[in-house]
This record gives sequence, C-alpha cells and structure tokens, in this order.
Amino acid sequence: MDLRKLDLILSVVLLINSVRIFYLIVTNDDPVPFDYMVLFFSTVGAVILFMNSRRRKMKEEGRLEE
Repeated sequence: MDLRKLDLILSVVLLINSVRIFYLIVTNDDPVPFDYMVLFFSTVGAVILFMNSRRRKMKEEGRLEE
C-alpha cells in the first residue's frame, strides 16, 4: 500500500476517534469505560502505525540516521 494512502487513512481514523471521544465526553451522563477503552486503544494503534509509516518513509529517503 502506498504510504500516502496509509497516512491519509490513519489521519482520518485519528480525526474520527477524537470527535467520538469529544462526543462521548460531552453527551454521555453515565459513561461506560469500555467505550473509552476501545477508542483509546484504537487511537493509540493509529498513532503507532502513523509514526511507523513516517519513520519508514524518512528511512527510505535517507534522512533518518541510525
């Protein structure tokens, strides 16, 4: 998969998750911890994948020294 497409997909996932977390916090009087846990872990997963794709892209371009 092209890295630009992957970055776009992960950015959309992060945006959707942040909107969903904000919506849950504002509208839910009795929050269920499971909802927050699922959103948190999906957001963390998307961030990890996003940073990994960025690092790989920089490595391919030769800008990342190891």
